[in-house]
Order: sequence, then structure tokens, then C-alpha cells
Amino acid sequence: MLGALEGFGVIGCIILAGFLLGRSGVLGSQGQQVLANTVFFVGTPALMFTTIASTPVSQVFTPALFATAGSALLMAVVMFVFTRARGRSLGEATVAGWSVSYVNIGNLGIPIATYVLGSLNAIPPVLLFQIIVLAPIGFAILDATRTVGAEWWRPIIRVFTNPILIGSVAGLIASVTGFKLPAVLADPIAMLGATSVPLTLMAFGISLKDGWTLPQPGTRTQLTAMTFLKLVVHPFVAWLIGGPLLGYSGGDLLAIVVTSALPTAQNVYINALKYRQSEVVTRDVVFITTLLSIPAVVLVAVLLA
Repeated sequence: MLGALEGFGVIGCIILAGFLLGRSGVLGSQGQQVLANTVFFVGTPALMFTTIASTPVSQVFTPALFATAGSALLMAVVMFVFTRARGRSLGEATVAGWSVSYVNIGNLGIPIATYVLGSLNAIPPVLLFQIIVLAPIGFAILDATRTVGAEWWRPIIRVFTNPILIGSVAGLIASVTGFKLPAVLADPIAMLGATSVPLTLMAFGISLKDGWTLPQPGTRTQLTAMTFLKLVVHPFVAWLIGGPLLGYSGGDLLAIVVTSALPTAQNVYINALKYRQSEVVTRDVVFITTLLSIPAVVLVAVLLA
């Protein structure tokens, strides 16, 4: 459990560095957007390629994936419908769906899996499901909303020219075929990928430079619903599917529920910035779920360990 708390501490330190950069103004008024664009167009595509290319397909498509994928998709659909019912746009509903289904598996998932679960086997299925399924669906909707009224083929082109999707598909092809890049190419791609997580956290820290205040009444209901679905309903549904329905128990069930109880990924905030959709409420849900996920993960570990 100490290792999991250390994972939260590492993330907090990098966010603090971003906060201090934002307060100092050394990056200028567009610093956050520059970092977000760097992550979106360079860091994350490189990270997706190296991660997927080095992950055997056999580690991804396991029976436990049904519980993880089923609970995440259900949460995304529920939040999407709820947001649309409140009169919000397709883009806002898409980001809201990501906020309750796209977990921080890359940053917090690794230390928590190491020290709480004792194995990293639960990481690749969740990570790749998010990259291969959740991300493309969301990007398809967001890109389509940006080309309303254009020729029918333009939204399709926008989806397939998304840099994160390109990196993910290239990595999947490399994993399936066993293709290995020469070191002269693989090493710089890996180095670029290593910038994704810290730059994402720093961009998030910059967003907090003016402090954090309670959300306005108009967004308070939305934020409360997102937080409740992410930290309470999501892990409960994952337990329901993984335990009573699929028959998992012990460490396997613990892995399913713990990974579902992780907070909203900072990548969702980067995507919100990129597409100019619900930036403030997305920042808030990342911030709140990250804080509250500490007792949530501890409680799950105590109940199921």
C-alpha cells in the first residue's frame, strides 16, 4: 500500500512543478496549450506505439477483459446519455463519457498493480482497451462534430489521421506481426513517448495556477454525477460482472475492481483542451477523482484482498 501512496506522491510532485511553472509565467500565456499539443501530437502517439508493440496480444484478450471493458463501456454510455439529456453538446457528452470510463492506468496503475496486486498483468488489457476501443470511439465523435456540414468523407479522414490512433494501430500491427524497429528508430520513439506522462501532468498543474474553486451550480450536478459514477458505480459494476456473472474471485477479481476504481486519466483533460470541450469540468473531475481514489482503492483492497 505504501507503494501505491508513493505513486500518488510522484504524480503530485509533477503536478506541483506544472503549477509553479504556471504561476511564474515562464511559459507564457500559451504554455499549457503548447504542452497539450506536444503530448497529443508527439508524446502520446510515441508512447502508444512502444507500449502496444511490446505487449503480446495474448496478454490483452483475456476473459477478465469482459468485466473491465463491459463496466467501462456501460459507464461511458450512461454518462453520455445523462449529459445529452441535460442539453449538452455531443462533444461535451463524449468527454463526459471518457471521464467516467477512461482510468489513470498508465500513471497510477503501475505502482498500484505492483504493490497492491503484486503483478503488472492487469495493466496491458485495460491500457489497450482504452487505446484501441474507448479512444477511437471518442475521437470519431469529436472529429465528426468539428466537420458538421462538410463532405461525408471528411470526418472519416479526420479520425484516421488522428496521431494517437495512428500510433496505436502501428503498435498493434507490430505486436501481431512481431515486427521490431531498429534501435536507431526505436530508441528515439521511446524517448519521445517518455515525455507524455510528465508533460500531461505538468499541463494539468498549469491549469491549477489560479487556484481551485467550487464549481458553479450549473456544473455541480454534472461533476457530482461524474465523480460518483467513476469512483463508486464503476468499481461496483466491475465487481458485479467479474464476480457474480463471470465467477472470478481472489486476486483476479481484486485486479478487475482496483483498476476500475482508479481516477480519471489526465489524458482526458488533454483531449478536452485539444477539442475545446468541457475543459473546466474535466479538469475538476480529474482533480477530485485523483484525491478521492486514494481511500477508494484502499477500501477495495481491504474488502477484497
